[in-house]
Amino acid sequence: MHPTRTAAALATTAWSAATARRGVPSWDAALFRALNGLPDSIAPWLWAPMQAGALGAPLSVAAVLLTRRRPASALRIAATGSGAWGLAKVFKSRIARERPGAHVRETTLRIGSADHGLGYPSGHAAVAATLMLGLTTRRAPAWQFAGGLLAAVVGVSRVYVGAHYPLDVIGGWAIGVAIADSYDALERRTLAPRYRSSDG
Repeated sequence: MHPTRTAAALATTAWSAATARRGVPSWDAALFRALNGLPDSIAPWLWAPMQAGALGAPLSVAAVLLTRRRPASALRIAATGSGAWGLAKVFKSRIARERPGAHVRETTLRIGSADHGLGYPSGHAAVAATLMLGLTTRRAPAWQFAGGLLAAVVGVSRVYVGAHYPLDVIGGWAIGVAIADSYDALERRTLAPRYRSSDG
């Protein structure tokens, strides 16, 4: 279990939500402009990894894990990914902070973005965080580093394409970590005995 990490994720979620509700801080807008203003030439390189934050990513991974007879891992990834996506939607409706295109005139919108709708938190960042933890927990440090790097690329990509402010991504990451850790705690208490024998 990771009580310190979970506490940090919950605290970050609370802080980011409260900050997002008040509007767009100057540091948030400045960092958005810096990342969104990066060259168009890197867009093709970011498109594929950005899809790791789409709802279909954890569902697809879970399907593959089922074919490999790993039901516990499949359930964990599908449940946490879907849960993070759903919780992000709840936060969006409560916080009601618009996407950068509604406030920043010079926003560059690239494929995978939109100039309307609600931005906080980033559902892609939340889903990517759960997928990263679901695939790398109890794995070698190299795997954990690669998973963390992928989640970071997803978050930065969402700012780059103009879909989110950095604070949206931070909130999404925090929500994803909190969801994954909560499921891990639940699994240890109730689900692990059922699936441990059939999930290598």
